[in-house]
Amino acid sequence: MKKVDCEEVKQGVHEYLHSELHEEELTVITAHLANCDSCEQHYDIEVIFNQVIQRSCDEAPAEELAERVMQRLRGIQEHD
Repeated sequence: MKKVDCEEVKQGVHEYLHSELHEEELTVITAHLANCDSCEQHYDIEVIFNQVIQRSCDEAPAEELAERVMQRLRGIQEHD
């Protein structure tokens, strides 16, 4: 099985989380994460970061913000 170093794992964490790697790469990174506390911490931070982004994207914008955006879009359309 191919070995990866910490730098390679940290660079591939995003793709790993989104299952965008080949099966062999997933297996190698999983094995590395299981044996490397530093990379595991980096992975945990990436997971939390992705969860925060997902929650933020799921929330509806404040009504005032939505109205300002719509006014700006209408203004742009009127100038075209």
